[in-house]
Order: sequence, then structure tokens, then C-alpha cells
Amino acid sequence: MPQKNSRRGATRQSVKATKHRWSKRSSFSLKLYLRQHQSTLTESFMRLLNYPLASVMTVMVIAIALTLPGSLYVLLKNVQSITSNWDKQSAITLYLFPQVDDTQALALSHRLSARPDVASVDYISKEEGLRDFERWSGYTQLLSSLQGNPLPIVLKVIPKMVVSEQTLPVLETLRKQLAAQGEVQNAVLDAQWLERLANILSFGQRLAYALSILLIVAVLLIVGNTIRMAVESRRDEVLVMKLVGATDSYIRRPFLYMGLWFGILGGFFASLCILILSWWVSAPAERLIELYGSHFKLQTFNADEIVLCLTISAFVGISGAWIAVNRHIANIEL
Repeated sequence: MPQKNSRRGATRQSVKATKHRWSKRSSFSLKLYLRQHQSTLTESFMRLLNYPLASVMTVMVIAIALTLPGSLYVLLKNVQSITSNWDKQSAITLYLFPQVDDTQALALSHRLSARPDVASVDYISKEEGLRDFERWSGYTQLLSSLQGNPLPIVLKVIPKMVVSEQTLPVLETLRKQLAAQGEVQNAVLDAQWLERLANILSFGQRLAYALSILLIVAVLLIVGNTIRMAVESRRDEVLVMKLVGATDSYIRRPFLYMGLWFGILGGFFASLCILILSWWVSAPAERLIELYGSHFKLQTFNADEIVLCLTISAFVGISGAWIAVNRHIANIEL
């Protein structure tokens, strides 16, 4: 029994020693792998510094290509933010026939107020409408020379539902029902501007998506062409590396990091350009907003959007480098 126990103890110690050796080897291999990548990352950046003019031109072309859709995105974000702060309570304005008197108009107002889909009805008499028109137009002398009051009685119907893209068809149906009243000459839905604005914003979003796709493809081509030229300039070096048994992944690594640097630097300068443009137009934009009595603050890229821009640009840079490297390394035969 003592011999068996001693054997078991020796076996356990041997297993522990083997696990410890494998753990040290794995840790050493991981450190070596990370050190190689760090060295390649630094080396690829230094290669960019060796050709400053070509590198700066490539980076700035990428930055300009990414600035265009980014600026359009910031513009759409500000427009959507402004419209979200507007009052969404709209009205249906009913212009009555000139021959409708106050008694008939008041009766119609009471009937409409009793509807379940109407919140309130504002009664605007001919005299009140003329006073408002004089105050806003400034044509006091011209209006005083008229024989009579040409303005009709107006009923301003406030629906219970708020204006949105989903409720616009319902509001349009209500407008048609009110326009069918015998005393109503014309009915105007004040929320039609929202439908036009929604269509403009939808067009702007699709335009931004289309520009983004086209310019991302352009960045892919720019990075791919730059990496292709880098591969061709190091053709002899790649051939020697293949002769000594280097794998394609090892040969590919510095070019992928070069594409990564192009993408990150392009995204950084694109974000910087967008921030500068936002600052440049902020003063006149804020003065214009103050003229309308609004307290809206102009928005620009926030931290999350800058990180997203850098991530997308880095991914595009690596993708362009990957496509170019795989194609041209395969063409370099031993």
C-alpha cells in the first residue's frame, strides 16, 4: 500500500509538472505572437513615415471621402432634432362660405365640438380675422378703403390626435369629412408640411446611404491601389520571404496593418474635418435659430459617433488591403 500511494503521488506530480510546462509554453507562445504583431504594427507605421507625401495624400483623400457622408449625417441629425422639438398639435382650418352668418357658424362650431375626434374648435369672426390680417400685413390704409369685409368666418378645428406619419391618413380623412359640411367652402390641414418634411428627410437619408456606399467603395479602391503599389515595390522582398518558407499570412500581415493605419488616420482626420465644419457653421446657424426664437443647440459628432467612424474606416482599410494583398501575393510565384 505505501508503494502504491507513493506511485500515485509521483504520477500526480508528473502530471502537474507537465501541465506547468505546457502552461509556460503557451504563455511564452502568446507573448511571442503578440510581440510579433506589435513589432509589425510599429514597422508598418514607420514605413508610412518613410514616404510622407504619398501617405499624407492617401490619408487626406480617404478623409475627404469619409467627410462627405459624415457631414450629411450630421446635417440630417440636426434637422431631425429640430423637428422633434416642434409642436405636434396641428389644426384643420375651415373657411366658410361668405354668405354664412354668425348664427350658422356658431351652430356648426357646436356640432363639430361634439365629435369624439375633435378636441376643440376656435371661432374666428370676420372682424377678428380682418384685425389679425391688418396687424400682420401692415396694409391698414388699403384695408380701410374697402367697402366691406371680404374675409370669411374661419373655424379652427383642433383634433385630439397628435401629428405623426402614422396619423396623417386619419387626419386627412377627418379633413375630408369636415370639408363635406354644407357651410364649409374649403378645408386645409395644417399638418401637410409634416408629410413633405418626412419625404425630404427620407430622401436625405437615402442619399446619405447611397453616398456612403459609393464613397466606401472609393476608399476600398484607394487603399487597395496603395497596397498594390506597396506590394509591387517590395516584390523582391516578398519573393525572398517565400523562398525561405514564410507563409502567406506572415507576408500579408504588414500590408494589412498598413491598411489599418490608412483607415484609422483617414477616419481620424474625417472626424476632425466634421468637427471643424460644425464649429465653422455653428455661429451663423445659431444666430439664424435665435431669430426664430428657438433655443436649439447645433449638434455635431459625439464620442460614440467618432469611435464608430474610426471603426468603420479601420475595417474598410483592412478590407481593401486584404483584397489587394491576396490578389498580388498569389501572382508572385517562386
